[in-house]
Amino acid sequence: MKETLKYSKACDLFAKEPLWQAVQDEDRQEIFKDAMEFVTYRDKDRKREVRKRNIAALAEILQAMEHISYKTTWAQAQRLLIENPQFADDKTLQSMDKEDALIVFEEHIKTAEKEYDNEKQMEERRIKRQERKVREAFQQLLQELHKKGELTSMSLWTSLYPIISTDSRFDHMLHQNGSTPLDLFKFYVEELKAQYGEDRRKIKDILQHSGHVVKADTPYDDFADWISSDEKGCLIDHGNMKLYYHSLIEKAEIKEKKTRRKRNMLRAQNVDVNSEWSVVKSKIEKEKAYLFLENDETRERCFEDYKISLSESCGHHHSSKKKKKDKKKKSKRSDRESESEGEIREKRKKKKHSKDRSDDEERVSKKKKSRKRSRSPSSARSRSPEEKRRKVDSDSE
Repeated sequence: MKETLKYSKACDLFAKEPLWQAVQDEDRQEIFKDAMEFVTYRDKDRKREVRKRNIAALAEILQAMEHISYKTTWAQAQRLLIENPQFADDKTLQSMDKEDALIVFEEHIKTAEKEYDNEKQMEERRIKRQERKVREAFQQLLQELHKKGELTSMSLWTSLYPIISTDSRFDHMLHQNGSTPLDLFKFYVEELKAQYGEDRRKIKDILQHSGHVVKADTPYDDFADWISSDEKGCLIDHGNMKLYYHSLIEKAEIKEKKTRRKRNMLRAQNVDVNSEWSVVKSKIEKEKAYLFLENDETRERCFEDYKISLSESCGHHHSSKKKKKDKKKKSKRSDRESESEGEIREKRKKKKHSKDRSDDEERVSKKKKSRKRSRSPSSARSRSPEEKRRKVDSDSE
């Protein structure tokens, strides 16, 4: 009995049945209605169970089929299901609603896509982890070379390639994507160059505490020994150390050149041990000796240092002469001590007047010489036409 059966059709079917005839028509209709409700509920329950069973069976079959992946289409899946013996032998499954079958297939594809994405992400993480380990191993190689002093901030890839290429950690870098060995080498060298300022401060502190001074003739080996003997110096890059060494040598050479030029200038002024700074200063300013354009304190210090060097050199080469001079000075001092204070003052005044007179005579002679030069015919010839015209105008006035 089906849920679609009508009461009129049931009367035709069960008219000859004794049970049907034993019940009155009104009661038969009520009983038929109750029976149809029961059949309807029973059929729905059966359909629900069959649908549930078919969905589970189809999902199991799709899961077991290795040829179906996240890329498989519904048309391809139908052809594969027909060829599958488990699906072909199940008549109930073949009568499954197509919409339900499509829903089961879509759910299966979504699950397959998620699994594929998860596997892909896990593989990518595994590859990245492996590549990172390879890069860290290669960076460890660079650090080892740096500790040995073979790799510095001044190193070139071409010079270190023969050493690096023989290591297995270099070969592992060639079999992966991302940064190349050359890239990591450049990054490492740039980091060493970036710490130059810090290394320079450490070297300054070491030199200051040790009392060593870098001169123009200081060899690099001595300089490196000074720095390496300190605990801080062990962490300083050798390339940065050499760069700062060259800068210190350059400064020392410039300083020596300036000192040499200043001493040459003082030597040209015939400065000796007994010279006075006020006299030398006036001569230098008159001659515009531009090497002495520093402040007065610096110039005077240079003058005094020069006198000290002269006295030391004289003492080294003429020690016997000094003894004689000392005897003469002692006799002069004794004579001076015997003189009265008034006589000493008179002598000082006479010396000053004679000195001023000689300076005046020297100025007058220089003026006469300059006038003679201006009146010479060669100077007249060298005048430009504009100067001649001005001279004629001034004479006419």
